[in-house]
Amino acid sequence: MIARFGKHSVDLRPFVWATLLWTVVSVGALSSFSEDPGAALRSLAIYLGLAIFDLFFLVKTVAATLVLMSDQGAKNRTAYAIQALVYGGLKFAGLGAIGLCLWKIPSTTSGGILFGLGAIVAIPLLGGFLWSRREIKESES
Repeated sequence: MIARFGKHSVDLRPFVWATLLWTVVSVGALSSFSEDPGAALRSLAIYLGLAIFDLFFLVKTVAATLVLMSDQGAKNRTAYAIQALVYGGLKFAGLGAIGLCLWKIPSTTSGGILFGLGAIVAIPLLGGFLWSRREIKESES
């Protein structure tokens, strides 16, 4: 999965692998250690989906902002500003949806919430680690 930001392209596969790994670890832990695995997995699905939605639009917002700030977007500065505004709004909508779910959905499974929202931290950390290892390996060869 290659994402293009202006004239630059970035390989997002390490982050996709990190997402899959976090999902597998989360499902395994909740299935093994939860008193009610069905409810825990439903809770995980809700919050993991919202976390991935939030991270996706965070990437899009940062990319549009970086292109806007660089010389690449000189001709289309207004278009990149609108993109950054819309993607930022969608990112905040994702955070609002997380807050609304935490407030309104009665949950007895804190493990699903913990692993689901833990993705907001775990996926960028693990994906960044995998990406940096690949970049170092490519620069040395």
